[in-house]
Amino acid sequence: MRTSKLRLGVAIIVIYTIAAFIAPYFVNEEKIENWYNGLYWKDNPKLVPPSWVNLFGKSLPPTEELAPVKSQPGLQTFEYDFRYSKPPQDIIVKFNRTEGRPVTVTVTTPSGESYQFYRGTSDEVSLAYQWQVLMEIAEDRGVEFRMEDTAFRMGLKPLFFVNRSGEVVPEHGVYTITVEGAINSTVKIVGATYGILGTDTYGRDVGAAFLWGARQTVILVYLTAVVAVALGTLAGLAASLRGKAGTAVDSISKLSTIIPVIPFMIALIPLTGSVSYNARITIPMWAFVPALAFLLFGKIARNVGAIVRTELNKEYVAAAESLGADRKWILRRHILRIVGPYSIYQLSLFAPKVIALISILGFFRVAPGFNWGTMLGMVLSQNAIYSMAWWMIVPIGLALVVFALAFVLINRELEERFLSRG
Repeated sequence: MRTSKLRLGVAIIVIYTIAAFIAPYFVNEEKIENWYNGLYWKDNPKLVPPSWVNLFGKSLPPTEELAPVKSQPGLQTFEYDFRYSKPPQDIIVKFNRTEGRPVTVTVTTPSGESYQFYRGTSDEVSLAYQWQVLMEIAEDRGVEFRMEDTAFRMGLKPLFFVNRSGEVVPEHGVYTITVEGAINSTVKIVGATYGILGTDTYGRDVGAAFLWGARQTVILVYLTAVVAVALGTLAGLAASLRGKAGTAVDSISKLSTIIPVIPFMIALIPLTGSVSYNARITIPMWAFVPALAFLLFGKIARNVGAIVRTELNKEYVAAAESLGADRKWILRRHILRIVGPYSIYQLSLFAPKVIALISILGFFRVAPGFNWGTMLGMVLSQNAIYSMAWWMIVPIGLALVVFALAFVLINRELEERFLSRG
């Protein structure tokens, strides 16, 4: 049972490490660079679940870009296979046109009815906002329509639904979208689902943020935990030295244990942080990791110091000193071998604490770069819990819990081994 705990914990950590370094390669970096640029995300559906919810009985249209089935200068044809229970929120058509020449956008339903949605000289058109056309379609197809339906994501209902024997039902089949007069054009279906983890209230890709943030989160946890444990171990050893050096190190260790973590890290912002053009607070990793490690190393140093003092009172140390060995040689040759396993134990104990702190600091946008703490800040600022946006809460929460659990399993295994030896 003990071995299985250790193996499971190590396996989880290995998987997280590999995934953290591979995941960003599956993300379009442009999305992260424009994360705080609202215009970049304006064409995405807002606060919609991931596309795989359709595997569990849902029938919601996914967000997708259509490829033209026919394309030539002046005429592009697109086909959209509609087989869902709800209409897409919008269809956005963008085009490059010849100067002075109008562009016409026409949609043909599976039953053969054609509707001209647009004729003009702009560079894009949103079909869900062509209210006059939609009212005419609604009257023609016997479907009730009001302009405010667009705000409730049902603006295209007249196009995709039809009244049959007094019952309004979806008209499934292939819809043909024809763009005339443009050099080339694109068609985006703004659906009711999006990607692997849906979108937030700004239409941003939550899946991209999750995958991209994995690397920085893992790096932060590993670096901070290792630096804190290394500092604590060295400080615990150094505190046993005679003279001012040992006293100074011991005093610094005590100071580390009494400084409140979150206020101190927030106070670090005006000293080392900066504000980007989009009003985003950024803190360099070179400042964040040492600062957080300093706040955490004190307790480790105190515990290591207690172990060192106990060992220094044993007979083999007195024998070594009687033969002329100095304190530094004894610490390096004998005490360090005893403290080493304890330091590894402390590493497994502190890693979950670092994960929790990075998550909490993310609420205040104190953690550097783009990490899972940033995503937790999104959950709070966008009231994801009250919006029932589970896709913003469950994946990130579960990922952090499992990551912390891996270290807890290793810690329990090491603890049991220490106790069995005692």
